[in-house]
Amino acid sequence: MTKEEKRMEILTKVATVFTKLFEVLYNVGAIAMTVAFVLVLLDPVVNAVVWGSVPMEELRVQGFSMRISGPDGVADPKALAIFLIGGALILELMAWVFRNVNLILRTTQGLTKFSKGKTPFQKDNVRMMREIGIFFISIAVVELIMSSVAVLVLGPEMAEVSADMGGFVVGLLMLCLSQVFALGQKMQEDVDGLV
Repeated sequence: MTKEEKRMEILTKVATVFTKLFEVLYNVGAIAMTVAFVLVLLDPVVNAVVWGSVPMEELRVQGFSMRISGPDGVADPKALAIFLIGGALILELMAWVFRNVNLILRTTQGLTKFSKGKTPFQKDNVRMMREIGIFFISIAVVELIMSSVAVLVLGPEMAEVSADMGGFVVGLLMLCLSQVFALGQKMQEDVDGLV
């Protein structure tokens, strides 16, 4: 094994560890937001004390941000609930993105049960890349939907939301890249069939 191959192997292993770490952290964030949402729904009196005592102007997750304080400076439970639903969905979709990146890295190294050698041009990698594109587009859709829900529920004069539509672009790029890998996978199968 050459020095360059060793360096690439170490880099891939480090990336594999970090993608798993990010997957876990995004899952924990999604669970925390879901629990906070349930707490907001369950007890408005406790929430007025808890959320009212914490100075919060605006909350942000990924590209989605929302002003949750009302005119009196106290957190509005409806705004908080809308943000927590959207945030939980966005964080869970990001966890799935990192799960797929981790699986792609491991499959390319031949470390999964469905690996077909040490090559990136595998059918499962193509599928997972497509899923990543779909997840990014889904994140942008969730942000757009939750922004619209906030305007409908809170009213246009009270709703201050921001959604980053960059997920559409990233999703489309991933879908295009998956097509390139699909062609590479087909060429790999043709070459393997000749040998």
